[in-house]
Amino acid sequence: MYQLVSEVNYLTVLLGAVIYMFVGGLWYGPIAGKAWLDEMGMTEEEVKAVGNPTGVMVKSFFSAIVMSFGMAFLFTLPGMTETSAVHGAAFGAFLSIVIVGGATFPNYAFESKNLRHFLIHLGASTVSMALIGAMMASW
Repeated sequence: MYQLVSEVNYLTVLLGAVIYMFVGGLWYGPIAGKAWLDEMGMTEEEVKAVGNPTGVMVKSFFSAIVMSFGMAFLFTLPGMTETSAVHGAAFGAFLSIVIVGGATFPNYAFESKNLRHFLIHLGASTVSMALIGAMMASW
């Protein structure tokens, strides 16, 4: 396993985290921001009143690095020989839907969140991971 970890391209890990944050900014802004706010029962003014988002952004970036590292690690596994952007995008989207979606859906169910709320978050994750997978596979 150590040999596989040493094969990880750490530049792609960092770039993957940046991609994740960039997509999140677009997703929760102009793409699905209003729908997300509606699901949260909040207004833009209420979000802005929370204050400085630096701490949340640092935590989100750290989480994005962990996710990006996991994807980069999976690309080092034996049998991961396909290196096209299309394959990488499909792999990233698949991981998001079956791992992220499968792991987080029960949280939404137990918190009585609706399917729309879940799909807003899963959409951001799936688009991000598809783009990261495309980048990593073709690097």
